Amino acid sequence: MRKRLFVAAIVGTCCLGLGAFAANDPKDELVKLEANWSKAIVARDVAAVNAIVAADWTGQNASGTVTDKTKMLAEMKAGVDTSSSMVNRDVRVRIIGDIAIVQGSDDEKSTHKGKDSSGAYTWTDVFQKRAGHWVAIASQSTPVKP
Repeated sequence: MRKRLFVAAIVGTCCLGLGAFAANDPKDELVKLEANWSKAIVARDVAAVNAIVAADWTGQNASGTVTDKTKMLAEMKAGVDTSSSMVNRDVRVRIIGDIAIVQGSDDEKSTHKGKDSSGAYTWTDVFQKRAGHWVAIASQSTPVKP
């Protein structure tokens, strides 16, 4: 009986260890980071977005407009772009060394310069692992036409 309990304890410990290992899967971490980014946008949490986006980040929209982190955060503070809801879906992650390509889509209720910009969007974010943390270094977003 003691031998069985010992084996059960070892198996249980190993399984718990695997569960902890799986929780640290970089793909899961990046999916969660994307969800946190969306939540921060809805909350207009400039500090949270600032922590997710690298200093040298650039973003591009469907019209080809390119922006940098400083401008994006200033526009966020000013309310140029606002979102009352944003739900990510179909998020896929590819990791190549210290670079991750994250693609997905979202449904959002949003405005741009006071005009409704709600709808479905597809996007690609490129992350790099720097000092042990993933940070976004480039983004592209495109509205999905109905």
